Amino acid sequence: MKRYFTPEKRKFEWGEMLVVVLGERGRGRQEAYIPFHAPIDCNLVELGTTGSGSIKIVPSQSSDGWLAVVSGSGTYTRGTYGTVYVPPQMTDKIKVIASGYGAYGDAAGRIGMWYDFLITAEDGTLLKVRPAGGPSKRARYWLYFGEDKVYKISIAEMPMFCDVKDILPPPEDLDSLVDLKDLIR
Repeated sequence: MKRYFTPEKRKFEWGEMLVVVLGERGRGRQEAYIPFHAPIDCNLVELGTTGSGSIKIVPSQSSDGWLAVVSGSGTYTRGTYGTVYVPPQMTDKIKVIASGYGAYGDAAGRIGMWYDFLITAEDGTLLKVRPAGGPSKRARYWLYFGEDKVYKISIAEMPMFCDVKDILPPPEDLDSLVDLKDLIR
């Protein structure tokens, strides 16, 4: 799979490791680490299993689909919720592998929160990102996972993009979309 994320080098008491970080640590938050066992510049990856049975990311030869981190992280604003949505007709094109979430302020998510997701996505998948902070502070946008590139498309440009790619426009109304949080297994 093609890669759409950047691993981080994290220090632990027992040493350093390249990982994919989802969410954040703290009260009302959940941080998840996925080991990245590939060269930092490796762009083709796949999922593997550690000795303890957890998932890890390893090098691959296949360029079918995407392994991606998508996030609803945004701006500190009371009462907002950042997440990512998929059109209902595309839920079979993605799989949520892992997730984490963060919160704003010291109130453990009662002010605002957001989700991070590690997903697999087939080429041709659309996702709508709703960053925390509300639409007046952080614009919502679409991600399109193409054969060779992930495109970030503004809401205003989406009809033109769909015409150029010859795809049906997805619903814009959030109630007509599926929150990736609901696809966590």
